[in-house]
Amino acid sequence: MIFKEISNNTFDGLIVREHSEYNHEKVYYYEDPGVSLKSLVAIHSTKHGPAIGGCRFKNYDNFLDGLNDVLRLSRGMTEKNIAADVPFGGGKAIIFANGINKSHDLLKSFANFLNLIKGEYISAEDIGITLEDIQFVGNFTDHVFNNVDPSSYTARGIFYSIKEVLEMHNIPLSEASVGIQGAGNVGFKLSTLLLKEGVKTYISDTDQQKLIIAEEGGCIISKDIFLEKMNVFAPCAVGGILDELNISKLSASFVIGGANNQLLNPSMDTLLRKKNIIYIPDAMINAGGVIGLTKDILNRNEDDVDHELRAIAERVCKLLERSLMLDKSPYELFMSEIIN
Repeated sequence: MIFKEISNNTFDGLIVREHSEYNHEKVYYYEDPGVSLKSLVAIHSTKHGPAIGGCRFKNYDNFLDGLNDVLRLSRGMTEKNIAADVPFGGGKAIIFANGINKSHDLLKSFANFLNLIKGEYISAEDIGITLEDIQFVGNFTDHVFNNVDPSSYTARGIFYSIKEVLEMHNIPLSEASVGIQGAGNVGFKLSTLLLKEGVKTYISDTDQQKLIIAEEGGCIISKDIFLEKMNVFAPCAVGGILDELNISKLSASFVIGGANNQLLNPSMDTLLRKKNIIYIPDAMINAGGVIGLTKDILNRNEDDVDHELRAIAERVCKLLERSLMLDKSPYELFMSEIIN
């Protein structure tokens, strides 16, 4: 077994602290050859409390790709937790899934990793890790949120924000169209909420089985979601999808979605603004997940939680008003306020 804090180390040929995405407190590496586990935990900030964030079980081409992901995602969790007004910092975990099985032995070893970090980071589910996985991990560590599936809360926060932004621009939900990229937990639950309100809802995914279920629910399947004529584009899958090519195709008026790190890089916000597409920062929009995730520890009932989810939409509308008044993009304004 290998457990080490690698922030100041040269690791796999890289000086972690010199990475362009690094402005973190710590990065931990854990390896358990007995179960083929290799994992990273990045702690971006504990200024407001223990770092919280999900764990991803995902294929990465190499160590650098995994490091890129965990550094960006953990920073995004700090932004998200500030936006959600919860007393926690930002962190993230990844497990290198390349060619290995997600076994109970592997998850038990991951629990040991969390125990070695001693509560500086508390993990939840994310891509490739289910609520059931985290509940199993919770048999061997106290450092998990295993009480709730956060996806329904994320979807509801996005829905409230879409509703309020469209109403702010005099577009009734019943006359609106939304394109959702990703028919996973968040995307599918968002589509259900939209369809109930009569929204014309397009959806795309690489998983055909998920699309079959979405189509049965009333969604319109799209082969290229970026080409659809829609009021709102809602990315709810992987990050980095707003690049030059996809932005050039996009005709939506707003980007309001649940995926983390939607912009390939910050300059993509400028491209969106040149096309008069209003991008609402993902860390603000998808904060519903952490609101739901932390509800028990913060002693919030479902009415309290719903109030906080609706408050996301209120903050979004206020951000849009300030953006117009100050002639800055919502992303630029949000990032300057988060930093300060």
